Amino acid sequence: MEVIGHIIGFVILNCLLVLAGGIVVIILWVLFWGHRRPKMLILLTACWPLLSLYYLTACGICFELFVPNNPDVFFGDFKEPLPHGYVLTGLGKMPDFAFIDSTPPMVHQPPLHGGIRRLELDGEIVYGAYGHLDSDDAFSERDRDHGYFVFDTRTGSVKNLGTIEQLNAAAGHPVRLVESEYFRSQESGRIWLRRVENSIYFVPPILVLLYCLYKLIRFRFRREELTEPRAECTDTLGLRG
Repeated sequence: MEVIGHIIGFVILNCLLVLAGGIVVIILWVLFWGHRRPKMLILLTACWPLLSLYYLTACGICFELFVPNNPDVFFGDFKEPLPHGYVLTGLGKMPDFAFIDSTPPMVHQPPLHGGIRRLELDGEIVYGAYGHLDSDDAFSERDRDHGYFVFDTRTGSVKNLGTIEQLNAAAGHPVRLVESEYFRSQESGRIWLRRVENSIYFVPPILVLLYCLYKLIRFRFRREELTEPRAECTDTLGLRG
């Protein structure tokens, strides 16, 4: 059902972008009223929203297939590296059930008592809050902490705590826990990778849009410059009333 929902959403988004392209055509057609229109350039500008969508979709698919531990941009699933080969892993539709995997998978998984709802990485230590305990039933209260833990990635040991005050005392400072789906690794390589991916995602479409706008503006005013001397010459000959 989730896949069907995404397909329906993608079709609706396509329709909205086609509509936006039609509006762009109308606006540009009016702006060039009384002038020679660059039809191919207008068409390319109108198709830019739809082409950008397909480009972003293709980039997302390629990154997910070829980049290790890359988040799923379509379903919201996430994988963020932690020190010493551990990986925070979770599903976008059930972030409270996130867990810490290891590489290779299932070899040295930490003995956590449930799913991770929130966490903070301080050096090589993970401070976190459980969103769901393995001992709870499936209908346990959501969107609240169910206990806390300290995970040392150096040794693989886990210390479970009952209150946030105990967690702050173990950390030596007030912890700043973020939801699992919003956690981002601060490793220098991971930060660099995110910047490269964002550049690949957004720079080419922006450059194409700027190029189209530049060419449209240049064509619009260049045509005026070419026609103005001819009009002045006609007027000096007394051919205009």
